[in-house]
Amino acid sequence: MEIRWFKETDCVCLYKNRQVTEGRSYRGRTGLSTEDMDKGNVSLKLREFRESDIGVYLCQVISEDRTEELTVGVEEGARKDSDVQPVNQPSKIQGRQVHLTLHELNSTWEENQNMKMEESALITELEVNYVKVLHQTIFKVFKNQGKKLKQTEMQLKASEMDLERVLQQLETITEKSDLLPNEKRIDLKESHFQQIEKQLLQITKHIEDKRIQFEEKDTQLENMSKQMSEKEKLLERTIKEMETSKQQLETLRQKQMRHEEMLEKKEQLRISELNEKSKCFEETKSLLEERERKIKELEKEKQRLDEELQDKDRHLKDINAKLMQTVREVGKKQNQLQGKHTQLENIHKMLCEKMRHPENKAKELEASTCQSKEKETESTNLEK
Repeated sequence: MEIRWFKETDCVCLYKNRQVTEGRSYRGRTGLSTEDMDKGNVSLKLREFRESDIGVYLCQVISEDRTEELTVGVEEGARKDSDVQPVNQPSKIQGRQVHLTLHELNSTWEENQNMKMEESALITELEVNYVKVLHQTIFKVFKNQGKKLKQTEMQLKASEMDLERVLQQLETITEKSDLLPNEKRIDLKESHFQQIEKQLLQITKHIEDKRIQFEEKDTQLENMSKQMSEKEKLLERTIKEMETSKQQLETLRQKQMRHEEMLEKKEQLRISELNEKSKCFEETKSLLEERERKIKELEKEKQRLDEELQDKDRHLKDINAKLMQTVREVGKKQNQLQGKHTQLENIHKMLCEKMRHPENKAKELEASTCQSKEKETESTNLEK
């Protein structure tokens, strides 16, 4: 399970791998009760409260693929809500007593804010891990040096024991030599003294080598401490660079968001214009189709009238001999029909002209239908 507390977008406290990590601005002031976590208590304890600590806090509890969040507001003074109670003990902020109010907020965090939180948590975790690695390496080095010092101390003790043993042997030899003649006793003493001098020389040489090794180790430790300090300075510089890069990324992200918003607005305007144009096009298309349909109907009506006139002409030719007078009348009627035909053509032309003016379409269509009805009645009268 992982627990993360944020103040706005800054990481306050992080619990991961059974270890509690504090944010840079909150070191030594936060705490999580690891004993009560099994009971579901993940409360944040904040000591040495400051005025900058007033604000909105977010708690995230992550367990495998499940994430639970809760937003808490910390305000100064009492609220009008009846279900919100102030903190029992007042806090001291810059020497003055302040009553704080804690309450739950139903606020949603934006995507850029979530990204800032992830960056802050990652930076906090990286800082702590780097410091831990430095401390571990220093501890290992000092541990190895301690082991080597113990070994050298043991060797020195062994050499001291050897020296004591040699001195004891020398004493025993001197005691024995009192019984021997003077010359042999002197020879034995000289030989023993030479052996002792060799051993002492070896021991002093060994001690000198160890001293040189100790000095080298001391210089190595000093160099390592310098390297560690340089690495810490480098870490601080990298952290500052990361913060500056983070700010630059934030500015770039804001610019990109503004640019995307402008593009979205332009796209919406373009889509609305296209929709309006498509609506107008559909309306004009429907009007044109309606006009074409009516023109086709008129053409069909004209063809039907032409066919009827042709039938009438044939019928009149058959009875021409018997009904000359009627033929004359029919001729007159034909002239009338020709006039009507010209009227139909004029109507057709008028309709073509009026297709450009859709607002007067209905009236003209009614007039044309009335005229066509009159023509039909006239044609029926002629047939009669």
